[in-house]
Amino acid sequence: MKNFYADLDARLATLPFVAGDHFSAADITGLVTVDFATKAMSFPVPDERKALRRWVEKVSSRPSAAV
Repeated sequence: MKNFYADLDARLATLPFVAGDHFSAADITGLVTVDFATKAMSFPVPDERKALRRWVEKVSSRPSAAV
């Protein structure tokens, strides 16, 4: 997960969404992975992963992400 978070953070530092300029299935998959790691594995996104944290907040606030 450390490597996944690092790689995703680097990508999101240059793009608003995982696959580019628009929300896509890649963002849904990424959010599910981060949510699972955070809740089931007790491995939250580290504070230093600023771009990833911004993205998680952004995509989690979408109505479609509401549980």
